[in-house]
Amino acid sequence: MKMDVLERYDKTKDGEYIVSIRADSYKVLFNEFDFSSSFWKRDLREDFVNYLIDCVDEIGLKNSFILDILLPEQENTDDIERKFNSALKHYFAYLIHLSKKRIKKILTKISFNFVISIALLVVAFFTSQIEGEKNSVLYSIFNEGLYIAIWVLMWPVFSDFLFDLKEEFGNIKIYKRISGVKIFHEYY
Repeated sequence: MKMDVLERYDKTKDGEYIVSIRADSYKVLFNEFDFSSSFWKRDLREDFVNYLIDCVDEIGLKNSFILDILLPEQENTDDIERKFNSALKHYFAYLIHLSKKRIKKILTKISFNFVISIALLVVAFFTSQIEGEKNSVLYSIFNEGLYIAIWVLMWPVFSDFLFDLKEEFGNIKIYKRISGVKIFHEYY
C-alpha cells in the first residue's frame, strides 16, 4: 500500500499544510560561517533551506502551506519575528536572482552554440556546392568533421533548453512560494 507523501504534514483548519521547524534558537537557522554580514543579512543555513525546498516540492505548488517555527520562550524578543521573516524573504529573493543569472548564462550558451552551428552548416552547404574533387579523402574528412562539429554544438542547445532551463524555472517557482509564505512563530 503506497503512502501519500502529504499525509506526513499536518493541516490547519483552512486546509493549508504546515511545514514545522523546531530550533533551539534563531541563530541555528543561519549560516555560522557568514561573519561579514549583520546577523539578519546572513545566508540561511543550507540544510534549513534544503528542508524548506524539499517540503514545498513535496506539497506541490498548487497546495497552500504555512511555515510554523517553534522556538524556546527566551527567543521571543522585540521584533525578532519581523527580522526573521524579512531575512527569509531576502534570502529567497537572492536565490531567485541567482537562478535568473543562471538562466541568462544558459541562454547565452544556447545562442552562441546555435549561431556557430548555423555558420558551420552554411560552410558545409557551400563546400558541397563547390566544383572539384568530392571523392578525395581530405574533402570527406572535412565534410564529416563539419557535420560532427555541428552535432556536438547543437547537443547542448537541446539538453540545456529541455533540462537546465526547466529546472531553473521550477526553482524560481519554489523560491517565490517560500518567500511569500505565511510564517507563524510559536514559543515553548
